[in-house]
Amino acid sequence: MQQLNLFPQSAPVLPVTYYPDFLERQQVSELYQHCLKLEWQQNYIRMVGKTMPVPRLECIYGDQGCNYLYSNSVFLRPLPWTEELSNLRDRITALTGYKFRIVIGNQYRSGTDSIGWHADNEASMGLEPAIASISLGSCRKFQIKPIGGRPTDFWLEHGSLLVMHPGCQSTHLHQVPKTNKVVGTRINLTFRPHTGSRR
Repeated sequence: MQQLNLFPQSAPVLPVTYYPDFLERQQVSELYQHCLKLEWQQNYIRMVGKTMPVPRLECIYGDQGCNYLYSNSVFLRPLPWTEELSNLRDRITALTGYKFRIVIGNQYRSGTDSIGWHADNEASMGLEPAIASISLGSCRKFQIKPIGGRPTDFWLEHGSLLVMHPGCQSTHLHQVPKTNKVVGTRINLTFRPHTGSRR
């Protein structure tokens, strides 16, 4: 499987690995159609004393008891794994050696849907988590930067896998910014570890 260094030699070394052809064309088409039918929901987040809709749709699937809270205001309770998501998790684990207990889906419906600068460092994932990100649908700019540093910009392809290795969430921030360009739906599946109960 092809593995690429996304960045020019002058760019900082980033703790990520990119696989542009992780899924074959038929596989990615079937997975995309499956993901469109997942239990998407519009959640609300509290920021600066105000409650507002999260600027994207979200869903979560995973092991029982692996609830997920982020920004101290958005609580996600996982639905049971679908066969397709479970098989995809196992493929990523076989490639990377990292184990995952939940997958959080983000659906960016248009260029106004986004996620700002952040690190996925919630305590429920344990110390130095590895996170594997599958991209489906339209390309959107993805940015990553060292904390206090300058961002590196790139686009993730339909059917690609981006792995953020242990340590990345402690030293780097990432985002998917808004765009004025006309873009179609992008679905992002982020597979994550979890310290929750093992029933």
